[in-house]
Amino acid sequence: MNQFLEAALRYTELSWAIFPCLPGQKVPATPHGVKDATTDGDQIREWWKQWPNANIAVACGEPSGVHVIDVDVTEAGDVNGWNSLVRLGQAGKVLPPTVKQGTPRGGAHFFFRTNNPPANKNSFLPGIDIRSTGYYVVIAPSIHPNGGQYKWAEGHSPWDRKPAEYPDFMRPEERPAPKQSAPPVPLSPLMVDSGITKRACAYLATCDPAVQGQGGHDKLLWAAVALVHGFLLPDGQAYDLLAHEYNPRCDPPWDLSERGDHKDFCRKITEARKLTPQHSPGWLLEDSEYFSAPSMFTSEDIRKLIEYEGAKRGGQACALTLIEVPALVRQERLLALTGDTASMEAELRFLTQPTGLLGDICSWINGCARKPQPWLTLGCALSFCGVLFGRKVEDEEGLRTNLYCMGIADSSAGKNHAPKKIRELCLEAGCVDLLGGDDFASDTAIESRLEKNPATLFLCDEIGHLFSAIKDGKNPYTAKIVSLLMKFYSSADSVYVGREYADVEKRRTIAQPNCCVYGYSSPERFFDALTPEELQDGWLSRCLLFYTKHDPRKRRGETVKKQSIPTELTQCVNDWFIRKLEREDMSVGNVVTPYSSGFQTRPPSPLVVPTSGEAEKIFVTFDDETVRFSVENPRLACLWKKGEENAKKIALIVAAGESFEDPVITPAIADYACRLVKRLLGDFSLRAPSITANKTEKDKHKLLTIIEKTGVQGCLKRYVTLRSQWLFDRERKAILADLEEAGEVVAERLLQTRRYWTADNYAIYRERQAQ
Repeated sequence: MNQFLEAALRYTELSWAIFPCLPGQKVPATPHGVKDATTDGDQIREWWKQWPNANIAVACGEPSGVHVIDVDVTEAGDVNGWNSLVRLGQAGKVLPPTVKQGTPRGGAHFFFRTNNPPANKNSFLPGIDIRSTGYYVVIAPSIHPNGGQYKWAEGHSPWDRKPAEYPDFMRPEERPAPKQSAPPVPLSPLMVDSGITKRACAYLATCDPAVQGQGGHDKLLWAAVALVHGFLLPDGQAYDLLAHEYNPRCDPPWDLSERGDHKDFCRKITEARKLTPQHSPGWLLEDSEYFSAPSMFTSEDIRKLIEYEGAKRGGQACALTLIEVPALVRQERLLALTGDTASMEAELRFLTQPTGLLGDICSWINGCARKPQPWLTLGCALSFCGVLFGRKVEDEEGLRTNLYCMGIADSSAGKNHAPKKIRELCLEAGCVDLLGGDDFASDTAIESRLEKNPATLFLCDEIGHLFSAIKDGKNPYTAKIVSLLMKFYSSADSVYVGREYADVEKRRTIAQPNCCVYGYSSPERFFDALTPEELQDGWLSRCLLFYTKHDPRKRRGETVKKQSIPTELTQCVNDWFIRKLEREDMSVGNVVTPYSSGFQTRPPSPLVVPTSGEAEKIFVTFDDETVRFSVENPRLACLWKKGEENAKKIALIVAAGESFEDPVITPAIADYACRLVKRLLGDFSLRAPSITANKTEKDKHKLLTIIEKTGVQGCLKRYVTLRSQWLFDRERKAILADLEEAGEVVAERLLQTRRYWTADNYAIYRERQAQ
């Protein structure tokens, strides 16, 4: 048994919780540092079997019952804790004899016990720190980084005497922590389950912890840079990971319940956001191995980053938001590297797990799916809830819940599952009357349906085919479908008046029509059917596009066998459907007489759902962002101008699903709705360039997509040829030449053929080759 293991086991006899630090360092060897401290002898033997020369650290405060006054002396001698003790002695305040350890730089650790633990405090006095619960100190016979050894003072070891009572004059002033300075809340199951989060945690474990006097602030800054730029995490999630996974390993950790430490900790994330590392955005998402050695990011590296950022922005560094163009470009480059929106995995998990009835429907549909598609399920469930609550609720501005959602995914990817389950739910809950047909024969057919059932959901399969048919003009009956849907979208809180005919009996007047649509299609068919005009005339701005490249593997077994719908879910849906009868007062048993052109009384009066003041501020902020984006990107202006309106409709749906009697749009609901619309619009903005007016431009975009999907390794010419069989060889060559000349594609000769990359992927490829 070596001296370190023998000493570690002996400390456990004192009920001191200990854990290993790397040999000759104060850096924890275990993943969670002080949180791993234990008195379990078997675990300790296992640790020192793995690290025979590991230093020993004791967890201060509650785990071990000892609280430490740390007297330090800097190597330069400009800070000397002994001088502070002398000044205390002159004032009649002397530390009582207690357990004491000498440190290799000439300082000391004084160990005390108390039933009234002191607060942790860095620099309580010049050169003196207070160490209690959550902190640790390295103890004898450990080796200091300078080569010296920690030693118990003669006659003052924990076996020679017991720790004295903690002196009151060494207690930091107790101040209530402000709300913004509260310790971080425990990680939510959402974050724990996120693949991106797990990878970020694994990377943080390789980063050097921040050690006071050894560039600790720079180490924390680099860890923050890795999270917000390397993993593209939002600030809140970066804070949680740094606070839970990184901070406990630091020496000393930041005391996040103390205003100054909390502010300093958060400032590092803000500073990291302003920097632009010379790595490509999301580089840690691309690299599955991360870095095998701990990060050695130095102060000089930080200085270079700051200079690089300042030069790039003309000396004016600024934070970027998801909605700004640079962020969208960053996300687009990441998509080329990682495929299905890997950069936003944690956010996607949050968005696809809404609360209330909407969340219950999503959970049920996903739970019994052979190929779960949570993103598409959300779009379908929103459309269904939109029609279920239609004509029953409105917000204070008169907005209703009618939505047009589109689910876009590859063939056989599972996009038919959610509509099928919605039909089953309607049958079970007795509200089949809400469902319209799965295709549109004409605009007149839609009018006729809404006249009989003013609240109708159309679940349209292969809606891309429909839009293509509308564009080709061959069928005069479908030519006006889009314009009709646009009118219904804007008439939900008023009256729709149809076209005049010579026979006045044919004119249709519909009070408060609530037309909801969920259409699903393959990407090629859907985007081919769109033209730039749709970006300008307002049609696309009224649609929410749930696009995914995800094609999950099939699940098997009990999960996907036909299961009954939860009784609570069926009852809740039925309650909302029957509420229609209560509000319109048109019930005859179970028969519903829909309100339409033959009405004799006023239209139904919906329940007004209030919006809290804080929630309204969130909507205002979001609207300001969409306006700014519209100004910077005129081509996409119409797409973003309906952003706030769609967000408010989604918020209204979520609020109604949370409370049957007294729904309220809270700040949490407003935040969810704005984040969802921001995600949808951001995704669609990336694909807007594929919406072109002529075949040549469409073909060019398709070829670029083929090359982009192959990533950093590039693709051979024969692969491009194989995937673009709709083109003649001369057309393909001409398009590739145009892409090369425009700098969008780079090609290299490889023996008798050529290999192609997108410009961004080629830059990464060359960088790797140089390394």
